[in-house]
Amino acid sequence: MTCWYLIYTKPRCEDNVETLLSGAGFAVLNPKIKERKYLRRKPVEAVSPLFPCYVFARFDKLRDYHMVKYTRGVKRVLCNEDGPAEISDKVVEAIISRMENGVVTVRTSFAPGQAVYIRRGPFEGFTAIFEHEMSGMERVSILLKTINMRLVIDRCMVSPC
Repeated sequence: MTCWYLIYTKPRCEDNVETLLSGAGFAVLNPKIKERKYLRRKPVEAVSPLFPCYVFARFDKLRDYHMVKYTRGVKRVLCNEDGPAEISDKVVEAIISRMENGVVTVRTSFAPGQAVYIRRGPFEGFTAIFEHEMSGMERVSILLKTINMRLVIDRCMVSPC
């Protein structure tokens, strides 16, 4: 009987393990997330693993465990005291339901009046009040009470308090 299991990979080997296991006929889930990173102080969109060093694979632990465990790039299959730890289908389905083209969309939604923390930029470390999202939802308008000022900044620069 096949079940989902969590595979711990070597660093930055998630894609290789996914390719090798799916090529061997296993169902593999390697969810990604889009994030904004800074390269030479300029924001760039990057796609990174949602769970670095982990991929999900569906296999029969009695028949396929040895093959999966010794696949190039795999460090180990996560286990409990009874052997490989099964991952519930509901957990995997929940991740898949949030995916679009292999990328999980995670958005922190802010409510008007909610306190937010500024994580980057010249006002880093300040607390502000969320006002509203701007067009395209990449920028937000916040109220900085310390100096009685309204700011429009990138959404990735703020987080909930």
